[in-house]
Amino acid sequence: MALKSLLLTPILLALSLLSVFALVQMAGGAPLLPWLGVLIASAPLPAFVSVLMVSKPAGRTSRNLPGLLFLTGLGLALTLIAAPGAGPAPALLAASASLAFLWYDFVYSDLGRTPSGVLRQGAPLPDFTVKDLDGQDVTRADFLGQRTLFLFFRGNWCPLCMAQIEELAARYRDLTEMGVQIALISPQPHTKTAELARKYDIDMRFLHDPDGRAALSLQIHAPDGTPSGLTLFGYARDTVLPTVIATETDGTILYLDQTDNYRVRPEPDTFLDIFRDGAPTATREAVA
Repeated sequence: MALKSLLLTPILLALSLLSVFALVQMAGGAPLLPWLGVLIASAPLPAFVSVLMVSKPAGRTSRNLPGLLFLTGLGLALTLIAAPGAGPAPALLAASASLAFLWYDFVYSDLGRTPSGVLRQGAPLPDFTVKDLDGQDVTRADFLGQRTLFLFFRGNWCPLCMAQIEELAARYRDLTEMGVQIALISPQPHTKTAELARKYDIDMRFLHDPDGRAALSLQIHAPDGTPSGLTLFGYARDTVLPTVIATETDGTILYLDQTDNYRVRPEPDTFLDIFRDGAPTATREAVA
């Protein structure tokens, strides 16, 4: 995971520069078709990540991004078709861009996750300790007596995590009418969690997991899971694997989602069905 987090930022930068280089080549009179292929092969990934970062996406994407995969392959095909008259450079660059996209789609997005050995549907949620916004300890016992939806999220830097929280906020009233409290837990710095709490004027519990100790005890810790560069903004290198846990009033786990792909998250209606029916309609206890 450390290598993946180190590679993402430079790969995105390289693909962005390659897209600009392809545009410059076309503007300068170079053969159109091969450099158009380079542009089509290199632009989808940085464009996709940029949209995720600056917009409010849904809390999930398709698993393998087939549309972007098609575009990248199309770009490579164009350069290969035009290769005889354009030299090897465009084809080599387009092939490199295509490999970079495949790495993101099938390697980086895969969390390489082993299911937690202490979290099991139908079993009690193990004890753990986190901090509230006032710095006070909050333990598992503090959630007993009320149904709870726990969302362990990576941090404010993760666009899919923020989209998932946005979806929960939009369905907050539906959940509270069922007697459900929402607990959002992250190992990010306390100040970042406080910033997030100020954004939402609803009674969700925003909790800080210092040094990822709760994540470690629940076996959902993600060492070196934060992309390189984000440490400059105060985020630690270690984070948590995105995890959703729904518990009954006695702390029994009704539902457990341990996604193996950071872009694939459960729909909010899944949680509503769980608490409405008292049993999950679907679960992902193990890595697919």
